[in-house]
Amino acid sequence: MFASSKILVVILIFIMACSQIQEKKTVSKKQIDTFILEKVTHKEVYDKIKKIAGDIQKNPNQLNLYIQRGDQYFKLKEYRKAVSDYSTVIKKDKDFDEAYFKRGLSLGRMAKLDEAISDLSYYIRRHPESSIAYTKRGVRYIWKGDLDKAKKDLVKAINLDKTNAEAHDDLGVIYFKKGQYDTAIKQFQSTIKWDPSYQKAYHNIAIAYFITGQDNLALNAANKALELSPGTANTMILKSEILKKLGHLDEAKIIREKAELLPDICHWTEKVTIK
Repeated sequence: MFASSKILVVILIFIMACSQIQEKKTVSKKQIDTFILEKVTHKEVYDKIKKIAGDIQKNPNQLNLYIQRGDQYFKLKEYRKAVSDYSTVIKKDKDFDEAYFKRGLSLGRMAKLDEAISDLSYYIRRHPESSIAYTKRGVRYIWKGDLDKAKKDLVKAINLDKTNAEAHDDLGVIYFKKGQYDTAIKQFQSTIKWDPSYQKAYHNIAIAYFITGQDNLALNAANKALELSPGTANTMILKSEILKKLGHLDEAKIIREKAELLPDICHWTEKVTIK
């Protein structure tokens, strides 16, 4: 391994931290992707919250309304308010499984990892075939630093659904953190196979290629990541390091300077990235 690569490992390898749904029992991957990733404006969300609040006043026992408002607070990253709404549902109906699932997501974003894992574990006991639930609990184990439990959950998630791209990618992160770079690369490749639009998989595999001295493959992967998500600062910095190693010093400098002008945003994310 090159000396510069060893330095980069220290800098880059860490986990990012710093809809109405009527079905009461199960939560699908499509629903969760919409819940987490839907692009909306703040005005649209606040307008929905205002309307839902009015509906709750008229129908205080309609539990789906609290779920809907909690979802909107989640989108605003107002996780405490989201947790409050999901908790209200659980107090009124301790068997409302969807509320446990979403409260687990929200608590994780608040770094209350033990509580988050407890809620997701409850959901998994009642829905043992839910690949997405094992994935989300596995991510929270990664955030907690318990890689063995995280790996167990993510392997289970993949066994339940081999097309679960997020689980493949997160499992790749675990192998990377354990220094098993070739195995990590295979997992990232699986992610891309099942979801070619998964930007973070290209970012992650670019780092794995770079660490293992496969610089041209690393550059191609970084370029693809930036094609999918232009202006991603950590990927731009990675590309700069790759270009520097390949001897393209002027281009590397320009890209790094652009990246350093971008805001340094640190947040909890459902998709684990090697940064």
